[in-house]
Amino acid sequence: MNIAVMAAGGLGSYFGALLARGGHDVTFIARGAHLTAIRANGLSIKSAHGDFAVSQAQATDNPAEVGPVDWILFAVKTYDTRAAAEAMRPMVGPDTNVVTFQNGVETHEQVGGVIGMQHMLVAPTQIVSNIVAPGVIEQKSPFRSANVGEVVKAGVTPRVEWFVAELKKQGIDAHAVPDGLKPLWHKFVFIASTAGLASLARAAPYDLFQLPQARCALHQAMEEVYAVGKALDVQMDADIVERQYQFTLKLGPGVKPSMQLDVEQGKRLEIDAMSGAVVRLGAAKGIATPVHQTIYVGLKIVDKGAS
Repeated sequence: MNIAVMAAGGLGSYFGALLARGGHDVTFIARGAHLTAIRANGLSIKSAHGDFAVSQAQATDNPAEVGPVDWILFAVKTYDTRAAAEAMRPMVGPDTNVVTFQNGVETHEQVGGVIGMQHMLVAPTQIVSNIVAPGVIEQKSPFRSANVGEVVKAGVTPRVEWFVAELKKQGIDAHAVPDGLKPLWHKFVFIASTAGLASLARAAPYDLFQLPQARCALHQAMEEVYAVGKALDVQMDADIVERQYQFTLKLGPGVKPSMQLDVEQGKRLEIDAMSGAVVRLGAAKGIATPVHQTIYVGLKIVDKGAS
């Protein structure tokens, strides 16, 4: 299959490299020093599950050079969603499948609004994978899971089954789901709350949630996301808050969400797509979200000052 990675950040580079290792024709859309390094030396993966390299990786900063492909892995930061969707138009043919790995619960609609919702799949993913140097990806979490599903039609379709099978071949704990929105919101319970509080406190989850007060705030934040999702008629598991709460408490020392790393590096934040979305969607349904309101206010001012 011809696959394009839009774009080659920590997650996109890792999944694209896995699929390239599996024999697919993968092109990485990248920029800056990362693009230069990939072109010169390929893409190097340092992983808890085994190191490997894509020695002759194809990379460009111009999607128009690639042309229509079979699959696009869409993994840009949420604040770049619209611009990236417009830029990738030359790679979208009538039968192109676009799977978004992004945080948040709205970006698939934003991408679909540009290229057509019929192309869209979602793959909410739990993994820690970051660029640690140009051309070098570090994937250090023991977990690396993805739930792949449709967002327009119901049921597990052949394209979902194919993509899940390819991920499984590369060792990913991948599952085909009949309703893509359900795992998307399940992840949102975790990522908006855990990343938001850790980023606000400038402390890794392992350290922060040693504090009983922080654990209380975490649980309340997760309950807020759950309440908003239920008000929007998302079919969520009744025990998802407790499951994601316990998952967070089991994160090991040094594991940091990507938004916390962005805070530390002075980069823009995905706060509008996370706590900002919880507050906005909750307000539309008359649901109070005080913990996420606090997270949003505290981090939005940081985001405004970021480069």
